Parts: sequence; structure tokens; C-alpha cells
Amino acid sequence: MAAGLNLVSASAGKRLGAWLIDKIPPAVLMLAAYAATVPALMQAAASGSASAAASAVGGMFLWIGLASLLSLAYTVWLWGWEATTGKTPGNLVLGLRTANEDGLAAGWGAIFLRGLIIAVGGLALAVGAVVVVVSNVWDRNHKRQGWHDKVAKTLVLDVAQGRDPLTTGGLYGPAAFAPEGTDVHTGFAGAAAQAQRPNEAFPVEAARQPSGVISAIPGFGSDAAPAVASAAAPVPTAAPAIAQVPPSSPMAGDHASRDAEPSYALAAAGPAAPGQVAAGPAAGGAVAGGHPDDEFAATMVRASNTPAGPLTITFDDGRDVVLETTALIGRNPAAAAGEDIDQLIDFADMGRSVSKTHVLLRVDGATVWVTDRNSTNGSAVTGADGIRRPLVPGIPVAAVPGATVEFGDRSFTIGAA
Repeated sequence: MAAGLNLVSASAGKRLGAWLIDKIPPAVLMLAAYAATVPALMQAAASGSASAAASAVGGMFLWIGLASLLSLAYTVWLWGWEATTGKTPGNLVLGLRTANEDGLAAGWGAIFLRGLIIAVGGLALAVGAVVVVVSNVWDRNHKRQGWHDKVAKTLVLDVAQGRDPLTTGGLYGPAAFAPEGTDVHTGFAGAAAQAQRPNEAFPVEAARQPSGVISAIPGFGSDAAPAVASAAAPVPTAAPAIAQVPPSSPMAGDHASRDAEPSYALAAAGPAAPGQVAAGPAAGGAVAGGHPDDEFAATMVRASNTPAGPLTITFDDGRDVVLETTALIGRNPAAAAGEDIDQLIDFADMGRSVSKTHVLLRVDGATVWVTDRNSTNGSAVTGADGIRRPLVPGIPVAAVPGATVEFGDRSFTIGAA
């Protein structure tokens, strides 16, 4: 999921910088007018000649009037340029664009309205205009909009760090950016796809087939979709790998108690070699001629239930959140019926690649178990080994500090607080 496909909201500092740059031409014109007339006015006043003073005053008004007309012409030109292209001199210098809430040209009316609100703010207080320009710092919706943007329904985007929607098909991007079956006008799966996905609620009805290393998960039959392996090392071809779901996981079936025996499953690595006998819960844990572990690769140690200190996640927009025991992440996450969740972490993705309830995080010691909640655009975990493991909906995958979790077109990194 390339970072270039993300839409990045402009910081308050860049917004203020762009606004100040846009004010430079009118300021220069007025300073030039005063510089051309003030010396003559002071000389006339010193001479005591009434005619000279009248002539100097007339020249001052002429120069100021000319500067005002040029400033007005510049303001109209700036208004139209920003309304139709999202560009201003300041926006170009700092890599910003102004757009409407669909990522398209804001239009003359919207740009006039946001400019009017800034001007009114300047009348209220000496620094009122500046306060309005940087008012996005008080926006709870991930600092996307200032007060003037909320009224005018506009966005200010940092195209130096993310995608420019004005040249790439709006908020949702062109069809080339969208996953198969996605309606680019809504950013979500089209009607045909939605018919196969009745809702985004957990549990999932059907799982996507992942690529990369896979393993089976206890609690599922032989027809269940394979899960992404949470082990850091690649699975050897000679022996299947073991994947383990923590007893606290909702996918652990009858092993829901933390005191219950750990559950294991044989990796879906293809048919067993001649002479091999499958073992594990499905086979009763018996292997002819030896201990059950003899037919497996090295047994993975279950993560300790003893907390190793608080864990944090850092989103790609710089936001940090300290994790509790369980958390849901999405545009407007909500727990399923009967589900006990400690944190609901909203993430207002402007590109709408993030589902309403996208991923579940469950902290188990120094490990975070990540579960995709049947999201539209999918999730993946990239560990310290650099291997990217797409998530199968409903199947938890282990991630440790340093791992990056992608959800839709956005991501966060797991770290220690």
C-alpha cells in the first residue's frame, strides 16, 4: 500500500505559512506606494507650502489607489486560481492544495466563504485571522479542517507527502488505484461485491485467500481458510509450521480460558509425506511410534500473559495511542453484540480506504494479535523480517513491537510506550 496513495491533511504550520506567502504581493504593493509618497509629503510639510502639501497628499492618494487596484486584481486572480485548481503561491511553495470534501475543485463560492471567515476573524482580534487559519489544531477529526473549512466544506491537503486528489480523480482516486470491485465514486465495494459481503460485522462469512506463508488455525475444520503465519521465520518445506492462537482470542473456540491448555494446528503445507501421521487436536494428539512433537517443526512458545509494559501504536499521520487490552480501529468502530472492547480508536481516513470497523487488536504480554474484521480493503502485517503477511478476515495474526500493520491504505507501527 503505497504511501503516495494516501491523502495527507496539511499541518497548521504549513497552512499558516501558505496564507502568509499569499499576502506578500499586496503588502509589497502598499509598501511601495507609501515609499514613493511619504518622503514627498514630509518634505512638503517641512517647507510650509500649502500647495506643495496638497500636491504631496494628492500623489499619495494616487499611489495608494493604484496599489489598491492592483491588490484587488491580484485578489480576484488568486480567488479564481484557488477555486479552480486548488493552487495559490503559498500552496505551490509549500506543496498544498485546497479542495472540496470530495477532493475536487472547491469552487468560487467555497473559496469566497472561507476567505470571508478569515477576514471577519481579523476584525474580531488583532490576531484573529491567524487563529482562524490554524484552527484545524482544534479539530477532533484528526486535524483535517479549520473553522473556515468546516463552514465552506473544504480540505487543505499536503500533496508533497500524499496524493493530489485534484489531479488523480478526487478523494477516492481513479479506478487504477481502487481494489477490484470497488466503486471509485464511493470508495467502497460496489453493489455486486456488497451483495457478497452483507455487512462488515464480525464474524466473517467468507475469507479471502492470502498470499505468502500460511498455516491452519485451531477451531476450524479442513475446509477453513488458511491463516497467515505469525512466525517470523519462513516455514521449511520439509516440515509444516505451527501456528497458535492465544487462549484469550475469540477464535480459540473451546480454549477460551487463559488457564486452558494451549491449542495448536498443523500447517496447511500440503499432503503429508509417506509414513507421516497428522497430529494435533483433530487427530487426538497421537503419532505412531513417537511423541506428537516429533512430527512437527519447533514448537512455538505462547506469549506470556504477564504484561511487559504498555504498548503503543503510531499511525502514519503521527498520532500515538497507548493500547489497553483490546481495541477496535476504523472510521467509526463499534463492538459486535456481546463483545467487550476496551478502546474504540477512530481513524478519519480521507481516502475512505478504512472500513467503519477495520481491525481488532488484542494485547497479550508483548504481543499484539491483529484480526481483520472483514474490511473492504483488507489488512496486512509486516514484521521485522520484512515479510508482508496479508490477513484473512477473522484470523488473528501476531505482531510484536517494530511490526507495521496496514489497514486499507493507512498503517500504524507497534512500539513500546
